[in-house]
Amino acid sequence: MEKDIITQLIKRDFLGLEKFIDEFGTDIIKCIRSILNHPKEKIYHKETENEVFYRIWQKIATYDAKKSSLKTWTMTITRNICLDKKRQIIREQQIIPTEQLPETLLEEDYFEKEQFLDLLNCLNGEDQLIFLRYYYYQDSPKEIAKDLAMDTSQIYNRLSRGRQKLKQSIQQ
Repeated sequence: MEKDIITQLIKRDFLGLEKFIDEFGTDIIKCIRSILNHPKEKIYHKETENEVFYRIWQKIATYDAKKSSLKTWTMTITRNICLDKKRQIIREQQIIPTEQLPETLLEEDYFEKEQFLDLLNCLNGEDQLIFLRYYYYQDSPKEIAKDLAMDTSQIYNRLSRGRQKLKQSIQQ
């Protein structure tokens, strides 16, 4: 089935795209909804979904069955597009990442994230933002520095001092 879909997609046959959507569409939508989970991000779901299908349509020739399954390859592309979109939305709308917590989490996950956020309370607001962007959203120090109009070295210093504060906070 996968080989047939891949062959049709490489030939630019829209029937192959329909089969691909039937096969992987639900998983792609679930991934998008799990990453773009803030209420303000819901309006970007369809746009992101279209971007995923377009990227797959463009890049299918680079798919290598020896390296991964089509599903894994697809979900990797989906995840990367979603994370890029999330970063873009945060930058454009100046969303503070603490607002990003999903409202419908499993209780254990919710409490783990609550504890993490409580732990960050020992830091000032700007340091909290730097920590969340670096550790939670995995933005690079260079990206964070650019968005906050700081030097990259300042970001590294704040991360280092923040880790020390967190360590002291845990030991108390």
